[in-house]
Amino acid sequence: LGPMKLEPKPPKSSVARKRRRSLKVEKVKPEELEDTVSKEKTETEKTIAKMFDVLKINKKVRLENLVLNRISFAQTVENLFALPFLVKDGRVVITVDDNGSHHVSPRNAPAASMITSRKVVYSHFIFRFDFNDWK
Repeated sequence: LGPMKLEPKPPKSSVARKRRRSLKVEKVKPEELEDTVSKEKTETEKTIAKMFDVLKINKKVRLENLVLNRISFAQTVENLFALPFLVKDGRVVITVDDNGSHHVSPRNAPAASMITSRKVVYSHFIFRFDFNDWK
């Protein structure tokens, strides 16, 4: 690398350029469009609503009866994707009875003040389900 030279260098002089202002100044105001945001529900939101409607009618449903579609594996996966949203929001509860079968029941979601004060504690679980289990 070699020895370093410690000689001071003169500062570079900077030249300020003048900006040219455009002669024609226009204020651009785009027109506002009404209702550009679509309010349509996604497929997941529709599946969540259907699932909660089933739970409102039948107060206690076995998990496999709620989620499993024996004709379509894809629909079963969609149901499995939608169920955690209801659980996370506190709108349903999953319980296990003495026989080991899982039951899903609707419930009122906790108030926001209960969540922020940490009086309500959420618990999570992992549900493994693949094509062989579906068969």
